[in-house]
Amino acid sequence: MHDDDVIAAIATGYAIAAIGIIRVSGFGAFGLLEKIFTKKPPFEHRKIYYGHIKESTGNVIDEVLVSVFRAPYSYTGEDSFEISCHGGIVVLNSVLERVLEAGARLAQPGEFTKRAFLNGKMDLSQAEAVEKVISSKSKRALFIAQRQLSGKFSGKIDKIREQILSLMADNEVIIDHPDEELGSYSLNQKVELLHNISQQLQDILKASEYGDTIFKGMVLSIIGKPNVGKSSLLNVLIGSERSIVTDIPGTTRDVVSEGFTIKGIPCTILDTAGIRKTEDKIEYLGVERSRRAIDDADVILMVFDASRNLDNEDFEILDYAGKTQSRIIGVLNKIDMGNKCGSVPLDKVVRISCKTREGIKELEEAINAYVVQNTNDADIVSLNAAQKESLKEGIMMCDKLIEDEQKNIDPALIGVDFISLAASLDEILGKITDEDMLDVMFKKFCIGK
Repeated sequence: MHDDDVIAAIATGYAIAAIGIIRVSGFGAFGLLEKIFTKKPPFEHRKIYYGHIKESTGNVIDEVLVSVFRAPYSYTGEDSFEISCHGGIVVLNSVLERVLEAGARLAQPGEFTKRAFLNGKMDLSQAEAVEKVISSKSKRALFIAQRQLSGKFSGKIDKIREQILSLMADNEVIIDHPDEELGSYSLNQKVELLHNISQQLQDILKASEYGDTIFKGMVLSIIGKPNVGKSSLLNVLIGSERSIVTDIPGTTRDVVSEGFTIKGIPCTILDTAGIRKTEDKIEYLGVERSRRAIDDADVILMVFDASRNLDNEDFEILDYAGKTQSRIIGVLNKIDMGNKCGSVPLDKVVRISCKTREGIKELEEAINAYVVQNTNDADIVSLNAAQKESLKEGIMMCDKLIEDEQKNIDPALIGVDFISLAASLDEILGKITDEDMLDVMFKKFCIGK
């Protein structure tokens, strides 16, 4: 396979629809179009042409519209066109087969976006965002992905890089003129600026962790002793009667799993068996699975009956989950029946009534606050593992440079560290990368993108 091949794929997927699109890109694309399309050149940029795709024998395959995009003003940066035809699977395959017969080859997953990256139409963080736009499971995730695709995150990295280049230039002046005080920054100013750069990189790394949660989702476990309203809480949160609710303790014998969203965050919620000592073998197995669900959860909703005093079973659950204190939100349920349990030794507690729905919005806000804390959605990004490693490398280099400056290390050696720091930012945007890493990344994409 060569990067100058004409590539083609069905861009709208294999599903019956009113319209389907075949995307074609590469050097020689318009020569290929001339072979298969009844409308003849010239094909002008950003124009749509009506006609028919025909077989080599001259028989018509379908009535189509062809959109033309000339290099470098196309998605890939190459000459390209898109055929809008009828959306039947047989029609789409027939048109694609004709395109391949005329000289194109079938595109690999993500190859159109890979070419856009290689041709400078987008950087690596924007390319990552393309896949996120397609796979977004909520409007919130889509908003974050679209901001990243628009280049907002890339602009932030570029501004940080400008600060690094300014420090690098200042260091070069010191190297070239060691006996003259020509530097623009004092030691304190250099250290302060490096601290600031490090903090910005740490903030981006933290924001990428929030991005993972928003795009991949989180696991919530509802725990508590029997009959405190765990199943009722699950039903309220997902908006349907998924779990059986009775006044009989121990009704839930296994972990019930259900998917839904809170504040645009995909969630898997686990309604667990009530944790207590029991002689019932089936209930015992459910209790053991509940204990495992505590370890697997991102957030634990620990439910108590607000209308009763806390008892030994409540405190045993608190003791068992104590090691996960930072992941626990205390939920005092049944406040419509009174408030006898008093204070609960947890950092975050929300009072609710599953019966009247009081406090449910506050609980959703508490879950959302746990995920993103004080971070604005406009700052959240989605990065791959290699980009996160580059951020960590940049933070480490900032710490090393601060130490080097304070120890008055040879400016030539400091210059080498500055180059490494700048390179770590270049790797985030894909300005320095390798072909194998690109192949792995773009294989995540669907064919046609």
